Order: sequence, then C-alpha cells, then structure tokens
Amino acid sequence: MTITPPIHDWHHEKGCETPTKHKEAIRELAAFGNKSVEQLVNRYKLGQLSIRRVLNYEAPERARPERTDRKALLSDRRLDEVIEYCSEK
Repeated sequence: MTITPPIHDWHHEKGCETPTKHKEAIRELAAFGNKSVEQLVNRYKLGQLSIRRVLNYEAPERARPERTDRKALLSDRRLDEVIEYCSEK
C-alpha cells in the first residue's frame, strides 16, 4: 500500500463533517506515519475525541450519510398533494 502525503487544503468548518479524504489521511498518518493523537490534534485543529473517533472507524465513510440532517417538514409527495389541492380551488 502506498502512503499518500498529508493533504494541505484543510479548511474545516465547526459543526460540519470531516471530508473522507482527510479521514483517510488522518488514519494513514497514525498507522504508517507513526503520528500520535496529540500531533494529529495540532495538525488538524480538531479535538482528541474527533481524532480518536476517526481512528476507530471501521470504514472511512458513513454508511448512511443522508441521515445527518433533520427530516423535512413536508415530503415531496405530500407537497405535491398540497399544490394539487390548492390548484383545484
């Protein structure tokens, strides 16, 4: 397995999920680069809990990423029904 160099386009917004390419880089730096959690915290400006979570993932991506947001108040089908009902009057 080849080791990729660390990615330098790191602009993390608080509250947003860490992109997969950065999760992979964190895992590679820890496994193959022998970097400690503290070094990764300083490099990525994330908390120790976030770094440890990434290192403990079974897979680099979420299984169901669409489940991160709140549910919509109206589904598309229900919205279509409302529009159809209003247009009949």
